[in-house]
Amino acid sequence: MPNKNTISLLELQMLIKEKLKSALPTSYQVIADINEIKTNASGHCYIELVEHNENSTIPKAKVSATIWAYTYRMLKPYFETEAGVALDVGMKISVTVQIQYHELYGLSLNIIDIDPSYTVSEIELQRKRTIKKLIEDGIFEMNRSLSMPTLPLQIAIISSETAAGYRDFINQLYNNGRNYNFTTTLFAALMQGKEAETSIIAAIDEVYKQINDFDVLVIIRGGGSISDLACFDGYQIASCIAQMPIPVITGIGHDKDVSVVDLVANTMTKTPTAAAEFLIDCIAQQDDYINEIAEQLVYLTREQLQTKNYELQNMAIQLKNISSIKIEQDKYFIKNFFAQQMKPLLTLRFSELKNKLHSYQTNIELNNPKNILKRGYSIVMHNGTALTDANVAKANDEIEIILHKGKKTAIIKA
Repeated sequence: MPNKNTISLLELQMLIKEKLKSALPTSYQVIADINEIKTNASGHCYIELVEHNENSTIPKAKVSATIWAYTYRMLKPYFETEAGVALDVGMKISVTVQIQYHELYGLSLNIIDIDPSYTVSEIELQRKRTIKKLIEDGIFEMNRSLSMPTLPLQIAIISSETAAGYRDFINQLYNNGRNYNFTTTLFAALMQGKEAETSIIAAIDEVYKQINDFDVLVIIRGGGSISDLACFDGYQIASCIAQMPIPVITGIGHDKDVSVVDLVANTMTKTPTAAAEFLIDCIAQQDDYINEIAEQLVYLTREQLQTKNYELQNMAIQLKNISSIKIEQDKYFIKNFFAQQMKPLLTLRFSELKNKLHSYQTNIELNNPKNILKRGYSIVMHNGTALTDANVAKANDEIEIILHKGKKTAIIKA
């Protein structure tokens, strides 16, 4: 027989409901993590809120919460606009709730408002924690301290193959105005969403296995919201990039903020197209430098040739003057000698002088660069330098041939 204190289950539930309603305030401000979130066909949003033990994933409190459709239609766009992110699992939020107790479904919370500023502060706080840990681990500056290769032509790319940003990068790189030849290898990865960080880290590991084949690693995607790009603020992905042994270039396409990945990368560019332009500019700088040196070498070579030619001409004039003086002296000697000696001796001396003069003149003419070219010889120039070794010129190289009259260009066939 039930005693006088016996009540039905429904009565008990209604009693608890009434006591909670009368004992507790109308609403509370609650801070918790989102453990689960889903929206049904009616537009109602169901969330499981959880509070974890510090430095642990073990929950110490958990409760179901609901945002009714008419409220969710207003809160969702407001929150995403102000916070720049969508409500998602793992996010810490500050919500205004009303306590609900239902005789069938038990205790739950009715969310009537969300504070986006709290979530924004938490995201920034987590960024700062990540940066601090990277600095404490001594890896924050590692990739940034690497020198960019002189000619970064072999490029590893981490991106989504279907991303517009990837297509923009490839188009800009391969259609550069100076016709530089780059080689690219794509390591496909998810670039947004819950699995993005894990996918990108896996791609980084694949690049590392082939690290000797590449000069640089480029990570690109075509921009997006703060929520889409949240994976680039994670410690694990930033740690992997910071410790890459080749320079990392980012072209993630942030509209406003700079990600942690951008901060640890060797070079940050705003867009995929800008990343391609950076690589093209690296090659162009070296190209311009080499062309400048080549022009200087050609100028100095021509200057030296002109100087030597001038010296030879002066020597020729001096030799002719010396020869003239010597002849006059010898004429005077011959006259006197002829008067005293036999004519054969005079004839022999004159012949010797004539041969010596001819030898002087012959040497002068032989050493004149113009006469050397006139005899059928030529000067072969390769990259602005006189070619003296056949092994220097390779197949398909262009050479310049300087003749007695004019110049010709040719292509090496073998």
